[in-house]
Amino acid sequence: MSEDKMLISSYEINEIVISNPIGDELSLEKVADDKMRAKKKYREVFVSDLSLMTGNVSQTALQVANQGMTLAQIAKQAPNGLFTATANPTNLSKFANGTTSTMVCDSSGRLTEHAGFANIDLSASVNPAIILSAGMQVMSAVSGTYYLHKINAQITDMDAKLEELLNIHHDTNIGRLIAARKGLSEIASRTFVDTTDLSAIRSYKKTADEIHEEYTYRLERLESELNMEIDSKVEGKKLGDINFTMTIAFEANKLSLFAELIEIGTRMKIGGQIEIIDGLSRQLEQNYANSFYHKIDSEVEKIYSMRQKRNSFELIDKKKKYEESLEKLTDFTNSLHWGILAIRMGSVVKSKSDINKAKEKIELESKNLSTVKRDMKQNKENDRIDDIISEVVELPYKEMEILYIPSENNRQRVFVPIEEE
Repeated sequence: MSEDKMLISSYEINEIVISNPIGDELSLEKVADDKMRAKKKYREVFVSDLSLMTGNVSQTALQVANQGMTLAQIAKQAPNGLFTATANPTNLSKFANGTTSTMVCDSSGRLTEHAGFANIDLSASVNPAIILSAGMQVMSAVSGTYYLHKINAQITDMDAKLEELLNIHHDTNIGRLIAARKGLSEIASRTFVDTTDLSAIRSYKKTADEIHEEYTYRLERLESELNMEIDSKVEGKKLGDINFTMTIAFEANKLSLFAELIEIGTRMKIGGQIEIIDGLSRQLEQNYANSFYHKIDSEVEKIYSMRQKRNSFELIDKKKKYEESLEKLTDFTNSLHWGILAIRMGSVVKSKSDINKAKEKIELESKNLSTVKRDMKQNKENDRIDDIISEVVELPYKEMEILYIPSENNRQRVFVPIEEE
C-alpha cells in the first residue's frame, strides 16, 4: 500500500504503537470526540529538517508557536486523525534513535505493521518518534526555564545575608561566594545556554564547596576549643565565632546545591541530555540528604549539647555546695561564735547566688540555641530549596501529554501543552 493510500484510509486507525528493539512500546491513541470540547490549549513545535534527519535536536533548532490552540482547533487541521500519548522524557528517549518500528491498530482492534510508518529505510523525518521526542524536549526546556527563574529568584536573596557577614571580616571568602552567586544567577537568566555555561557552573560549585569545607573544618576546631574553655567571657566569644562560622558553611553549602539545580535546568534547556539529567537528579537528591544545609538542626544541637551538659553538671555541683553550706550553718546555730556564724552565712548566700548564676547561664544558652535554630529554620523556609529539589528530581519521570498528527509528504506535526502567559 502506498503512503498516500495509507493516509487517505487513516480514519480507520485508532492507535499508533511505536516499539524499540528491546520491547518498549509507546501507544498514541486517537483523541475521542468527547474530548474536543476541552478548553486547554496547545502550541505547535517546529523542528528543522536537518535536526529531524540526524535526530540531533538542539535548543536553537526548536521553535514553538506563539499562538495556542484548543483540541478542536487542532483537529480541524488533522484530516488523518489527531493522536495523543502521555509519557515521561526518560521513557520517550528510548524511541528517539531512529531504529524504532511502528504498528497501527484499526477500528477492529487488530494490530498490523504498516509500511507508511514502519519502513526505517525511509527518511528519518517519517519516524514519528523523532518529532515526538522533540516535542517532549520542548516541554523539558520549558520546565527547565521555569525552574531556573524560580531558583534565580531564591539565590538573589543570598546577597543580603552575605553582605551582612562582610561586617564580621572574612571578606575574601564571602566576596568569592557573592561572585559565584552572581555568576550562577547570570547563567540562570539567559535565554540561550551552551556547554561553556556548564563548565562555569561547575567552577562556581567548586568555589562554594571549597569554602564550605574550609568552614566546616574550622567549625570542628572551634567546637573542640569551646568544650575545653572554662572562662565564661572567652566562651561567649567562641560561641559567637561558632555561629558565624556555621552561617558561612550553611550559605556555601546552599550555593553548591543551587549550582547543581542550575546545571540540571541548563541541561534541560540545551536538550538531548535526558540520561545525564536523570543521573544528576539522583545525585542531587543524595547530596541534599547528606548535606550540612539539610542537617543544620542536628549540627546546631551537637554544638550546644556539650555546653548544656557542662552547665547542667555545674548547676548540680553548685546545688551540692549550697546544701553543704546549709548543713554547716545548721550545725553551728547553737554556737556563740558570731563572727564564724557570719562567715558561714556569707558562704550560704554566695552558694545560693552561684546557683542562680548557673541557672541564668543555662537559660541564656537555651535561649541562644532556640534563636539560632529559629533563624536557620526561617532561612531554609525562605529558600524553599527542598521543595524545588523535590520537583526537579521528579522531572525526568514526570508524565506529560503530547499531541501528534501524521500528515502527507513525510511531514509530522506535534503539539505540546504550555500554559498561556
